[in-house]
Amino acid sequence: MAGNKTVDTEKLGPVFPESTPSVSSRLKAFRRQFHTVRATAGDTVHLPCRLSPEASTAARELRWFRGTDCIEVFQVTVGSGCEGSGKLTLRDVKVTDSGQYRCEMLGEKKEEMSVIHLHVSEFKLVSRSEDVGKPSHVEPLKPTSKQQSSPDFGPHVFCGHDVTLPCYLSPETSAVAMEIRWFKGTDCIYLYLNGQVTEGRGYEGRVSMFTDELQRGNMSLSLRDVQRSDYGEYRCEVTHGGHRVKNDGVRIKEFKLFSLPENNHSLIPQPFAVHAGTGNDVLLPGFLSPKTCAVAMEIRWFKGTDCLYLYQNGQVTEGRGYEGRVSMLTDELENGNVSLKLTDYHSDGGEYRCEVTYGKHKMENNIHLHIEAPACFREVSRRFNKGPKPVKTPKERKRRASDSSDHRPKEPEKPGRRWSNDMPLLDM
Repeated sequence: MAGNKTVDTEKLGPVFPESTPSVSSRLKAFRRQFHTVRATAGDTVHLPCRLSPEASTAARELRWFRGTDCIEVFQVTVGSGCEGSGKLTLRDVKVTDSGQYRCEMLGEKKEEMSVIHLHVSEFKLVSRSEDVGKPSHVEPLKPTSKQQSSPDFGPHVFCGHDVTLPCYLSPETSAVAMEIRWFKGTDCIYLYLNGQVTEGRGYEGRVSMFTDELQRGNMSLSLRDVQRSDYGEYRCEVTHGGHRVKNDGVRIKEFKLFSLPENNHSLIPQPFAVHAGTGNDVLLPGFLSPKTCAVAMEIRWFKGTDCLYLYQNGQVTEGRGYEGRVSMLTDELENGNVSLKLTDYHSDGGEYRCEVTYGKHKMENNIHLHIEAPACFREVSRRFNKGPKPVKTPKERKRRASDSSDHRPKEPEKPGRRWSNDMPLLDM
């Protein structure tokens, strides 16, 4: 994100054949690698000339050209295993360094390995003021993470509050004469052109720039009275002298309420289930993400539609039937912990909901409480409380009795006793 140079690399080749029977055909697969590299004045740029293992074995010399001028020569030792070597480094690049660069390999014959179009801009856009004037290292073939390509940089904001989306020119340059556009998605929400401002639909009167800071290259956008539809990613685009540059994006993120204080909340099931035994205490969890102070917020806990606990302006109100049985860890409110403690419960199982309100912003989280009997009662229930037996017809009962008598094991008769089919056990 900020501080890391954005590099656009267009790979038009190479295409590798499924069968490579000879060294010459393998080298042919590496010919004509095309790249477009974008950098800013003052950056250090590394232009790649990637070699295959076969090419590094056959190579004798690598030459870098700018146009028709040879600007660098690398000697290659046969069998040195110099796979990936031949990188050309340009330090403190200038706009005049823009142009086409070409890498050639000399071995059995001359092979053209890479053609790179370098574009050097006068300035770039950064999202932190401390990154202004800080040069970058541009490495177009270096893998970038998914997070870098889709940045998650930006502030968390409550609905109804104001926020500033940062953007600065680097090196520090006046933006007064530039064309500046701010986008949310594909919609232009703010346009500054020739000193005139146009605001996008739905953002009238809510967006502005610090015009007195444009002289110093500060193009940050102020957004007032944030609404729920405002959450998402914003990008700044600047056009000047035929050059157009964009920043990496700034994301406005929403405060949320979760059942666990963890970073990856996507794995938390909804509603979150809590299991507890009767007669004990249980904690119904609730945490603000990211962690923020909840002392000034309004917190309500519901069971169904009944409010059983209200925290407002430092005062607590307990619902009917829950007097003395519900409480919050008030010393943990500063850490965004709004969990509810429920004591001495027996028939309190069911759906619970936590609702936190801060100005226009409302957050909710649902929890399902499962009440479980003690182990001894669960064992009794397992043995004797298997539920109602299905009703059987007289014919079914007679057939079942017949089957049972046919399969009942024979027991040896004991002295002084005998069995009767239709009489109880008799003593002789």
